[in-house]
Amino acid sequence: MDSQLCNTLIVVLLLFVLAEVALQWRAEVKFGNSIFSAVAATDNSVSMFEARDGFKILSANQRFDGSSISVQSNRLGLRSPELGQKMPGSSRLIVLGASSTYGAYARTNAETFPALLQQRLNGQLEVINAGIPGNDLDSQYQLYRQQLSGLHEDILIVYSGLSNDIGRLCRKQQSGKSYALPQLSAPKWLLSVDLLLKNTTDLRYVPYKYQPMPDLASLLAQYQTTLQAIIQLAKQRGVQHILLAENLTSFRPEQPLSLQQALASSALYYTPCLDVQQFSEVFRQYNHTLAQVAVKQQGVHYLPLSHLVPGGRQHFTDSVHFTAKGEQAMADALAEALRGLPEMAK
Repeated sequence: MDSQLCNTLIVVLLLFVLAEVALQWRAEVKFGNSIFSAVAATDNSVSMFEARDGFKILSANQRFDGSSISVQSNRLGLRSPELGQKMPGSSRLIVLGASSTYGAYARTNAETFPALLQQRLNGQLEVINAGIPGNDLDSQYQLYRQQLSGLHEDILIVYSGLSNDIGRLCRKQQSGKSYALPQLSAPKWLLSVDLLLKNTTDLRYVPYKYQPMPDLASLLAQYQTTLQAIIQLAKQRGVQHILLAENLTSFRPEQPLSLQQALASSALYYTPCLDVQQFSEVFRQYNHTLAQVAVKQQGVHYLPLSHLVPGGRQHFTDSVHFTAKGEQAMADALAEALRGLPEMAK
């Protein structure tokens, strides 16, 4: 019996290793980034991202190719065309954000919504994609302050994405959910466990035993303070217009709850202390903070987007990241807003 159990465990372990190798290989082929590239890294090799003082950027002037996504970075470590000296009479726009701005699932740089926005405006503006995966609003401020100085931008759009900011909420408190299946803990690079957790979100907790809505006061106050710091810095740099864009999700309150739950699976995976309705409420309160900050500041505008970029699977690959159609809808929505500015009407 002991021998049979031992053999079974060995087989299970081998299957697990094979599954992990297959998933890592798939990540390497599709996205050009996996544990293989990390293990193979040498002093002369280049990792995809670099950590700086309080923020991340892409490794500068590099191309990262996978079968699904190709990323080209410029000298500033952004997924954006190379920047030359700003020409007299030209206008420049920075879109500050995280993975949704970066274009987490956009096949090429040209298919991200900042690049599409420049196309929509027929070259009236040079649009800089300053979205980096994993940067919360504090990191976006540091990126803007340290890495993006001297660009002489005329317009700043902030689409913070929120997921990285909301993640703090669950780190601050102990989850009060009642789980139907045990929680698993493993290193983030272990894709097999990550895939298992993401696809068992509905099974791992009992949805009617969530804890009450957590208190957001301190996080919202911090978010507001950082927004004001970004705005103050932009005004010091002579930025004429600052647009604070509504943060979007694929799941919306008007959808059937079962559909919301399905669309929110990745959000619930990363924020296990919230249920789908609480997550929507958190987004609503953060977006309300954006709107309130905009009202109190001259030259700052809140940009509602949910009526222009529908929820659901056609426009979102998961809870917050855009499909190709979603990238296009974002570009159209922002272009419409920008055309209403006096400078663009000339």
